[in-house]
Amino acid sequence: MDVNAGALSETETALARAEPVQQADASNHLVNEEDVLEDEDDIDTPVTFLHVEDLAAHGAHAGEISKLRKRGLTTVGLVASASMRELIEVPGLSTERADFLRKKAKLVDGKSGVVFASGLDLVRSMKTKITTGSAALDALIGGGVETKTITELYGDSATGKTQLCHALCVRTQFARDQGGAEGCALYIDTDQTFRPDRIQQIAEAVGFDPQQILGNIVVIKATSFDHQCEIATAATRVLADPPSGEFRLIIVDNLMTHLRAEYAGRGELAARQQALNSHLRWLKQLADEFDCAVVVTNQVSTVPEAFAMGGATVKPCGGPVLAHNAPMRIWLRKGRAQQKKATLEHSAFMPKGDCLFSIVAAGIVDSIEGA
Repeated sequence: MDVNAGALSETETALARAEPVQQADASNHLVNEEDVLEDEDDIDTPVTFLHVEDLAAHGAHAGEISKLRKRGLTTVGLVASASMRELIEVPGLSTERADFLRKKAKLVDGKSGVVFASGLDLVRSMKTKITTGSAALDALIGGGVETKTITELYGDSATGKTQLCHALCVRTQFARDQGGAEGCALYIDTDQTFRPDRIQQIAEAVGFDPQQILGNIVVIKATSFDHQCEIATAATRVLADPPSGEFRLIIVDNLMTHLRAEYAGRGELAARQQALNSHLRWLKQLADEFDCAVVVTNQVSTVPEAFAMGGATVKPCGGPVLAHNAPMRIWLRKGRAQQKKATLEHSAFMPKGDCLFSIVAAGIVDSIEGA
């Protein structure tokens, strides 16, 4: 997909405003000093990716590196994982040079191509889990929302999807031993649902400086599906060179809003599925390369025949493409009183199950009767 210059400028300007992840003010007594984020100068964070400029030592020309960057391929890993078709579509890059750069990137990256590992445990040990704030919900999904993974939250309106996204934006900034990932959050807002005052409320309730927390959350409003994709592409420039703390969370709220409106009707179904697949593939690449948790919210549609059969009366939008690209699918719906119910519909490593949770000032917590 072509990168719109305006989208790039908007994204980079917003991301540049992100403040460093700093220790919360000691005057906040709800969180102990040792529990909050450490000063980033004291954190020895290993570099998990190589910049695309590192290919210069392996035969890449300066002009080629510039072209790759403009396409959003800002790291060696992203070049290595790109398909030949994607590289050939980079303006000014010949098939021969695209093949050369891809092979060199795979060689330098070391994570692409044929890699033998001892098993799933080795791969999973490299992931970070971000707490939701509810012990019951964390247990349901295996300890929290995982980095390097796409997690889908789907359900009707007012079931807690956006509330959970707001809570994750705060909790991803927690220290790792407190269930966080010590990182910033990127929020792609398609429904105009992001509320700074809600972030402020959660931050104050858990004892953090609201301005510091808000400064580490970058919000970009997507006005169309093309714009949504352009933002995701442009974001690689700052994910690779963050102005402050590294990003550990990418949220797309809502994934399907623009896609359903712009690709309406059965005649557009094939094109819609293809566009969605391309977008999800890119989000998965970002999750893998930058060690980010990607959380997408999704709408539901009614299944009329289910009423007679006694099955689920709604299903998530997106069809099989989304089902195959989201390893973790969580169905949210209303419970008793103000409670919400979460059902783990699909996971590669956890059994299907459900739990109740409540939404309070501090975000998401275990179920509270009458909450």
